[in-house]
Amino acid sequence: MTATDKILDSAFNLFMKYGIKSVSMDDLARRLGISKKTIYEIVENKKDLVEKVIRIYIQKEERDVTQIVKESTDAIDEMLNIGRYLIKFLREMKPTIVFDLQKYHPSIWNIIETEHFSFIEKVVKNNLIKGQKTKLYRPEINTDIITKLYMANAKELVNEDTFPNQEYPKPELFKQFFNYHLYGVASEKGLKHLNSKISIS
Repeated sequence: MTATDKILDSAFNLFMKYGIKSVSMDDLARRLGISKKTIYEIVENKKDLVEKVIRIYIQKEERDVTQIVKESTDAIDEMLNIGRYLIKFLREMKPTIVFDLQKYHPSIWNIIETEHFSFIEKVVKNNLIKGQKTKLYRPEINTDIITKLYMANAKELVNEDTFPNQEYPKPELFKQFFNYHLYGVASEKGLKHLNSKISIS
């Protein structure tokens, strides 16, 4: 692992544990046992640090999800595996991270909303098409409309006004969302298949 990798990896771990706003460059320097000057040889400022960390996370998640898609046996299995992957991440994540990004780093949050959400949208639509072809999903659903509904709902889940973290923990929220989506699109054959699987937990 290079010096850059160590700095960005440590920053990611601190953000995950404490949130973004509460972690200072001094905190990161102390965690690594190095001077801030060394950190500033890698990044220009905290905003640059956050952007680099988020971009690395996005790349990792997209690689992981792509691998899940390749290894899953069918459309339902694929969505269940993606759901479990996401919920595991949410359980390890400080709930304030999304709020910190939206309020203090809106340009970086915009990267997630444009680049990363575009990737997710393709995964969801491809999954719907795959599920219809294998008769696990209802044939009458419009994959384009359902994909857009899925994305709109997913974005609303991180809206603090609608779902405050203290009342609606993100892991449980996303668990309900994934199950709601799957039971909504599954055909009779798909429901039997889905009920035979271990649900997202």
